[in-house]
Amino acid sequence: MITYLIECALLEQWLEEHRVEVTTTSDYLTRQNLPQAVALLPSAYQVFFAQDNPLLVIEISSDSRLLLLVESGYTAPWRLYKPCLPVLYNLSNLDNSISDWLQPLEAVDPLLDILLSAMDHSALSTTGIGKLKESLQASLVAKQQSAHADITTTVYSQPHWYQTLIAAEQWASLMDRPFHPLAKGKLGFTAAEYQRYMAEFNQPIALVWVAIAKSHIMVADQVEDINRQNPAAYLLDEPQQQRLRQVLEEKNLTDTHVAIPVHPWQLTQLFDNNRADNSYADDFANGTVVKLPFDSPMTYASASMRSMLLSADTPHSIKLPIGVYALNSKRYLPALKLINGEKNQAILMQARQIDKVLSAQLRLWDERLWWGYMSPTHLQDKSATNPYFYQEKPTHLGAMLRNLPTDLCDDQVRLLPMASLGMLVSKDGVSHHIFDEIIQAKSPTTQTSHIKRAAIDCFKNLCEVFLGTMLRCLRLGLAPEMHGQNIVMVMKNHRFTSLLLRDHDSLRIYLPWLTRYQIADPEYLSPPNVKNRLYRETPQALIFYLQSLGVLVNLRAIIESLSTYYEIDEQVLWGEARDSIDKELTDIDFDADQCEMLREQLLTNPYYPHKTLLLPVIERGDDPHGSMPAGESMTTNPFFRAKNIDANLRVDSVRKHNERKING
Repeated sequence: MITYLIECALLEQWLEEHRVEVTTTSDYLTRQNLPQAVALLPSAYQVFFAQDNPLLVIEISSDSRLLLLVESGYTAPWRLYKPCLPVLYNLSNLDNSISDWLQPLEAVDPLLDILLSAMDHSALSTTGIGKLKESLQASLVAKQQSAHADITTTVYSQPHWYQTLIAAEQWASLMDRPFHPLAKGKLGFTAAEYQRYMAEFNQPIALVWVAIAKSHIMVADQVEDINRQNPAAYLLDEPQQQRLRQVLEEKNLTDTHVAIPVHPWQLTQLFDNNRADNSYADDFANGTVVKLPFDSPMTYASASMRSMLLSADTPHSIKLPIGVYALNSKRYLPALKLINGEKNQAILMQARQIDKVLSAQLRLWDERLWWGYMSPTHLQDKSATNPYFYQEKPTHLGAMLRNLPTDLCDDQVRLLPMASLGMLVSKDGVSHHIFDEIIQAKSPTTQTSHIKRAAIDCFKNLCEVFLGTMLRCLRLGLAPEMHGQNIVMVMKNHRFTSLLLRDHDSLRIYLPWLTRYQIADPEYLSPPNVKNRLYRETPQALIFYLQSLGVLVNLRAIIESLSTYYEIDEQVLWGEARDSIDKELTDIDFDADQCEMLREQLLTNPYYPHKTLLLPVIERGDDPHGSMPAGESMTTNPFFRAKNIDANLRVDSVRKHNERKING
């Protein structure tokens, strides 16, 4: 948590540049006459300070400095040196005991306060700071809870494909969004509810049901007959459907209402008469919405918390709204986003027809069946002027069905969310990575000395599929959501063969490239006179999603986990990813302007755009927006840095070779 917070503060430029000094430990200690004070610090600090290592000195105030023990990073100019914590240097204590001069900061809350105290307060929102602190504290508590989850270490080798997916979602949930300090905080859950409903605790969750009057349900275009196409028809087996029909008959609701599943936590909120925003009270009172005495099927949470999986050989799963703040936004299910998701799925289906490789490598969860509460006066209005699209109430009651391609519901197939591949799970003092199971399954006789090479080969295969597929999407003017929860890798015969996309409502497009392939403007819905953010105005703005979410978050998490676990130099893994991009830029039939643009943005530009995370939380304040607040800053291009390191290593190797020849 401290590492993530410091990284955000540095990358988001919380402090003016002149307040950050780049120096070394030996230089600073000598100038400040601090060797005696360092000798009183814990041994890990003494070891670091004894070496001539990089040191960042941040001016907090006239009489205090924050000393950051850092190392050079591939995706940031600096990252916190892993075994050490920040040190506060109190110049005002120099007349006191030497032990008061340097103070290790071992908790995230005081560190946040120190950083905030050094910022320009005219640009800060008091409400936003309060929300940031609340979210950070919730994340800290949640991480401590999750650390005690009895998580399975068997993922890839589960007996059935759907068991592997559920287990992998548990792993993905442990970290949630990599490098995001607020990711684990779920504001709205009690400690008991957190352990009940988060994926890593592997708790079966029975869905509860309500009946909604047909006069108050908006449905997807694909729902032609709601009596036949309803959630129960897809989620329940025949005995369960029969029981539900009996419940509806007993309440005389068969002809007038439709049964909709609800997350059990969400139903308690809808029925809470103490809530100031209990907007469904009248609907329950007049019978528009009726709570049903029925709780099936049993489901398991995914890492996203609101997507529920069935532990059964079925292509169906369900996404439900849940009014919990996560990443400082509520987990709504707005009809407007569902409609835009339908439009995006149509685009993705066209893309698969245009590009034969995409047809094989880009797989889609079908998300074109959904049902949601809506005012009867606007039930048929799917235009951007429907005022109920911009009200919160309808977003709290609805459901979206997800259908897997049936050929992936096969025990020869394994589905692994990319977020699970960036995780190390420690159990009984032993660390585990999913690649171990893959390597073992592929070659049971792999010798210990060859496992590192096997892990690199597995990562190379992953890059070929992930980066190759995303680059083909960019060629057509598309950028799917590329973080590790949205993208699920498909494995067959122990190789990554394709990737599976979900949450199509977050696809971004660049129209000039899209129209080159006769894909029409989807005409996204958005508030009147507001340009929908799914449109990107420049190619660079589209490529941003591969750089920020695809590389700096998704691939980085996987690289750092593999580097730590298999003791592989990060440079090797970044080099494999770079080579994969380089190869795809040569092999894919890009237009010349596209290829030049992508090569420059991805490989040769020394800088990458970075998605800011915490300052936008402060700026948003209390706004209960349905998406994660974010902004943009700049950071290091990991491929540019890796290439330069490669070049330096080659020059050094040639120099040493020549010296040996001369000396020999």
